[in-house]
Amino acid sequence: MEILLVTVVATAIIYRIGREVLGSFRHPDDEDLLEYWNGITRDADRSAYRQISEHLATCDKCRDRLDELRKRPGGPGAHSPMITRRY
Repeated sequence: MEILLVTVVATAIIYRIGREVLGSFRHPDDEDLLEYWNGITRDADRSAYRQISEHLATCDKCRDRLDELRKRPGGPGAHSPMITRRY
């Protein structure tokens, strides 16, 4: 019985760690990036905010996409194009 309990707990821990690691490799879509930039993700879902932050730290493609989204007319940062990156 102890072996079963240890196996279940170990499986749960490995699953949770795996989800966190794989989540940081997922490319966020444009809506997720805009919500991240506007601080909505930080306030609503700390785990998602951390995953996007970790992903942006390693993915030039997504950082460039976020910069392009900010520069769109009426998009976040459109009124101040010289905003420096926050990631």
